[in-house]
Amino acid sequence: MNTKTTICVLSMLALLSCSGKSLDTDGGAGQETTETSGKVWHPMLFFNYYEGELIKEAIAGTHASQWAEVVAAADSKVSRNPPADRTDTGEQLWQRDVGNTIALLSFAGYMSDEHQKYFDAAYKWAEAAGSYATWGTDDTPDGQEFGLVYGHYLLGIAMLYDYGQNYLTEAQLQTVRQILMTRVERQYNAYRKEELNYIQNHTWINICGMLSAAMVLRNDTGKANTWIDFAQSVLDKTSRLLIKDGASQEGPGYWQYGMEFLMMDYDLSASLGHDYYQNSAWWENTARYAMFLTLPSDWCSETSSIVDWGDSPRYSWYGPEHLYRRLASLNDDRYAQYFAGRANAYDVSASWLNVLWYDPEVKAAPSLYSYPRSWLFEEMGLFASRTDWDGNETLLVFRSGAPLGKSATSSSGYHSGDMGHIHPDAGHFIIFSNGEYILKNNGYVKRQTKYHNTLIVNDKGQYGEKSGYFTPWPLDPSKYPDITLVSSDDTKDEAVADISDAYMAEAGLTEFTRRMIWLKKENALLLIDDISCISERNLKLLFYPECQSGTVSGNIYTAVTPRNNIRIENLSSDADMALTTQFVEERSGGDGTEQALLTVSADARQMRFITAVTWGPLPAEAKVAVYDESSGEIRVGNETVKL
Repeated sequence: MNTKTTICVLSMLALLSCSGKSLDTDGGAGQETTETSGKVWHPMLFFNYYEGELIKEAIAGTHASQWAEVVAAADSKVSRNPPADRTDTGEQLWQRDVGNTIALLSFAGYMSDEHQKYFDAAYKWAEAAGSYATWGTDDTPDGQEFGLVYGHYLLGIAMLYDYGQNYLTEAQLQTVRQILMTRVERQYNAYRKEELNYIQNHTWINICGMLSAAMVLRNDTGKANTWIDFAQSVLDKTSRLLIKDGASQEGPGYWQYGMEFLMMDYDLSASLGHDYYQNSAWWENTARYAMFLTLPSDWCSETSSIVDWGDSPRYSWYGPEHLYRRLASLNDDRYAQYFAGRANAYDVSASWLNVLWYDPEVKAAPSLYSYPRSWLFEEMGLFASRTDWDGNETLLVFRSGAPLGKSATSSSGYHSGDMGHIHPDAGHFIIFSNGEYILKNNGYVKRQTKYHNTLIVNDKGQYGEKSGYFTPWPLDPSKYPDITLVSSDDTKDEAVADISDAYMAEAGLTEFTRRMIWLKKENALLLIDDISCISERNLKLLFYPECQSGTVSGNIYTAVTPRNNIRIENLSSDADMALTTQFVEERSGGDGTEQALLTVSADARQMRFITAVTWGPLPAEAKVAVYDESSGEIRVGNETVKL
């Protein structure tokens, strides 16, 4: 892996900085380093003085388009006033935008010729932040002074303090310094008592705030090094626990949110002499995870661009252009650079990190023609495949794997909080075709198996879901489902999953094997589910169609959507199909929505279910599947499958 340093276009100077060589940051004689003088010079977050000057040159040339987006975003904030304190309770997530705005304005202030305009605005927002009665979950009986807003606030205000040394008055610097010192100390005192979750977005976001604040306060308090050491110990553990296949257990939306802050964490650490990127294969593989969980490019928009797996929304939260830019630089990955260019069409974040993380020396691939069309993320048990990468392809995602990866155990450093956004969804899958979900994920809902396209037995779901919040802790590898076989070519994909051990003991399940055969040219997915129990049980397969207006006649479900004809057939003579509704609860319970639910069920001790899902882009009809039980063959269009 090529572990380039923090500023992609400034790699040589960043390396000099990390080596401790003398840096002339005032344009005059060489300046003493921290090692020789004990003083740390501003700016220090993400770039030093020399690097900052080169960035200013880059934004007039190679980075002009990235800079133009940052200026437009910063200008839109300059004329706005920060929100009044809402004095609400809970996480107060509305405050994240305040911290993000301070960071954006501070960066723009340092890089722009109009320094004062942006720094005056940044200070106004920081002063407001300091006046709010609480920052998210702080000042609560349990002392949780480390909510998400801490990470956003401390990063933004640290950047203001660091970049604004020559543009804020001494009184303003004193105010900013006081906010940083008091808040980071409160955060540290609360956080060090907690059982930390090392591969969870909350930790990465909070540590980024703590680390950036501590770094800029090194000249002001002896406690700063303690805070830095604490942050570095957390990041070191994270680097060793990241799932090696690059997949995120939290889903692609939380991947975006967490990755932005984790990469800032690691980039800041690089300037302290620590290269945490080199400790994990995660960094070589994680761009691929994001690519495969992205919708076909013709259908990506501000409101829909990623598969809402786990708790993710369907739209991109953070970026993802700048995330791909950093991963492209980190790995000399021309495909990540290609995806960054694609993302620019629907990414409205205009992140200042695009300026720092874009490396024009990494040339984007001319196309995705030679890129793999399917991938098995083995640790996470996630199989993603598509017909091609032309922008209007069909996408299939299938999951059957361990909560934190098949290698994870309770004794290896993980904690229950690392699973905060995972669902008990072994056997679950989605289909996206012709710009629509055929079968969908239900998103940020209560973690129960019954809200997924898989099996329930006597209304019992999978291990760890009893409370409605998926908590399979301590981890039990004997309960891990697995994808045992995959094959893929231009015409057909096949995946087999062994889900036998994933269910609650009360379900009495002894075997659940799901075999999926995707006939790509026929727009058909065949599911063969072999199930056995210790005694007769009610076995129920669940299918959540995106369309809410389908109908069932006998053992055939049909629906006409704005873009597709859809047909789902129960080919098992001993099973019944029904179309009902399911109240799908939101995560906190109580609120929720009624969703169309298609079921195929039977009362049996042992059962083979055969289900065919077919679709046709309008005006084409969906293909009809014909099952010959005597020969064990299923025919769909021009394809015949032997079971």
